[in-house]
Amino acid sequence: MQIEKHIYELKQNNLPFVAATVVKEIGSVPGKVGFKIVVQSEKEFYGTVGGGAIELEVIQESVERMKSGESGTKEYLLSKNPKDVDGEVKTLPMNCSGRVWIYYEVHGSLSTLYLFGGGHVGNALLYYLKPLNFHTILIDNRPEYANTEKNPNANEIHLSDYLEFAAKFQPNEKSFTVIMTHGHNFDYLILQKLFERKLIFKYIGVIASKTKATAIVKDLKKGFSKGSPKESVTFGGDDLNLSMLHSPIGLNIGGTSASEIALSVVAEIQKVKYEKS
Repeated sequence: MQIEKHIYELKQNNLPFVAATVVKEIGSVPGKVGFKIVVQSEKEFYGTVGGGAIELEVIQESVERMKSGESGTKEYLLSKNPKDVDGEVKTLPMNCSGRVWIYYEVHGSLSTLYLFGGGHVGNALLYYLKPLNFHTILIDNRPEYANTEKNPNANEIHLSDYLEFAAKFQPNEKSFTVIMTHGHNFDYLILQKLFERKLIFKYIGVIASKTKATAIVKDLKKGFSKGSPKESVTFGGDDLNLSMLHSPIGLNIGGTSASEIALSVVAEIQKVKYEKS
């Protein structure tokens, strides 16, 4: 597999990694300019910067930089007998007696946003999110919307029953989710499932009028199940944590078109992401 293809696949799957590249060399060194290694962990890497002690060092440095998120260049002296070495240059016990400069490019995983509903507003939302630091996952139960022709800006598309997906997916606590399907009943049932599962999000946005949003909160506190009235519901109460819920959705910046609503939602998401008051 070509290393460029490997990098592309990691990005498509929203996986963090570091690409370490030889950008300069002097004297005898095992890796020449352009040699590259892609590191996901101490045991997961692809490519090479020459092997030996320098490669082990680069893998370890990549793992540390993945934690810090700091890209940058580092110089190494490959010698068993260093003399007058600058303190910023790391010496590795190798017989090469050359110098090599490695550029570390850190690629962290993007914030994941789950979008339930790829209609007019959802389509516009994906358009605005495309250049931002989000990995977007669209879920829609309609074949005419769950495709790249209709929604080309989604990173992933799932043609799925909404409740089946909501019952199985495993978001992390830093994820965002936006619920704007083609029916308010779908919207509430999805939201109910998220609270039943006690999932934690950075942000849950549900499209609704003020009246509908008030009813949604009231039903959540009651633990009201529209889908299964005989089923025991395990959420609800006045102590229900609604801090992550945003409905009506979006900042009040004006406008009623699909694009204007989507823009207001993206503005609110950015506000929450960067913890602005």
